[in-house]
Amino acid sequence: MRSLVLAAFIAPVSGMYVPDVRLPYENRTFTSIVVDDFLSSSKNSFKNKNLQRLFTNTLPNTLDTTIFSYDLDPKSPDTFIITGDIDAMWLRDSCNQVLPYMRFISTDDALRDLMTGLVVRMSKSVLVDSYANAFNFDSSQETDHADDVRTPPMANATFEGKYELDSLAAFLKLSRSVYAENEEVFDGDGIYASWLQAVETTAATIRRQQMSTSEEAESRGGPAYTFSRFTTEATDTLMQNGKGTPCARTNMSKCMFRPSDDATTLPFLVPANAMAVVELRETVKVIVSQLKRKADNGRINVYPIIDELTDLADGIDEGIQTWGKIVHPITKKEVYAYEVDGYGNFIFMDDANIPSLLALPYLGYVDKSDPVYLNTREAVLSEATNPFFFKGRAGEGVGGPHQGYGMIWPMGITVRALTSTNETEIKECLKTLVDSTAHTGFMHESFWKNDASDFTRTWFAWANSLFGELIMTLMDEHPELL
Repeated sequence: MRSLVLAAFIAPVSGMYVPDVRLPYENRTFTSIVVDDFLSSSKNSFKNKNLQRLFTNTLPNTLDTTIFSYDLDPKSPDTFIITGDIDAMWLRDSCNQVLPYMRFISTDDALRDLMTGLVVRMSKSVLVDSYANAFNFDSSQETDHADDVRTPPMANATFEGKYELDSLAAFLKLSRSVYAENEEVFDGDGIYASWLQAVETTAATIRRQQMSTSEEAESRGGPAYTFSRFTTEATDTLMQNGKGTPCARTNMSKCMFRPSDDATTLPFLVPANAMAVVELRETVKVIVSQLKRKADNGRINVYPIIDELTDLADGIDEGIQTWGKIVHPITKKEVYAYEVDGYGNFIFMDDANIPSLLALPYLGYVDKSDPVYLNTREAVLSEATNPFFFKGRAGEGVGGPHQGYGMIWPMGITVRALTSTNETEIKECLKTLVDSTAHTGFMHESFWKNDASDFTRTWFAWANSLFGELIMTLMDEHPELL
């Protein structure tokens, strides 16, 4: 399904009320009976009916509206999931869109095969273009970005060719998340071999991007990645003829664009590297488990892959601990920087898109109680130290350059709640999130700090899934807050 009537998403009402605006059954792109049964059975868990209706709208939104295409053949499944209002599949978005469904796939065969199909599709996408952030359904589609100048050249199946380290980490995260609930995910024809090849390509790409600017300049062929776009937005292209800001070797891996799709100012994006460390290590666990299952009957020597993933993760982690932590000039406390360059320069800020500094415990890189994280969190959630933390009449939260100054992202508020240990803070986050829907019944990309009815994107499935994930987390950990 290419598109839906977005008007069906918006039901203007008066008063503080979240409408029930879930699409009718016959208009949904995919239906999971197990998810629907869970939504029905969980209604009594809510004292706040606005929260309950918002949860019912948002949790299934990816299944209801963004399953562009799927084939549930267990031997060769395929799933293509769009981001919402754009008919393309982002590796990062599609992974995050389906994470809340992992707990259901062990009891829903169709949902299990749908998730397996997404792993298969991502594996193929990484092999087509490991430097791309988003893909077309197939090579017959035209992209809006055909005029971009990039090394390596973009494939026809590539929708956009911005290199974002977290896109590759998202492929790994989806794979291990599905595997945790279904060890048979790789049992179809050639699926495991193709997936391992994509993992090797992922590792090789991340390894190549550890090179410093001077090392790239002296290497044969120059930089492995450059990107130039004719644009009026400075964050939509890279300086120095597409090479980006110079950097020294740190053992971290360069990330030329942020998870917002904005260009990094300094090449080493610390949260993306933290996510990569976690997912590289988790991928090793998957391969070792497969080895114990004798899934490939010994046909593939996986020990070199295991060694490379382990060495890569350890090196990046060392780089984060050596170069990614700084003493904040205002707070005088040790914090994680947002971006660094290996020359001693750093940027402290945070962006609402995941991976972020605020999300480090959510990513699994640190505990919520980690002292350096707590210092970082304090600085992220302050107007005095984070230029993209905003307060206004409609609420407070982290935003970012992508939609402009003063625009708060619900995603950032959701992450704040997911990483909080304070019930009062979580309650405030929930209230702001409900109010930010502006009677549409869905999460938005961003809203103006003084008026939640001034928002961007009525159809942003990732934000809806993340809110659903928050509510399910609260059901388990703080049911009294619902």
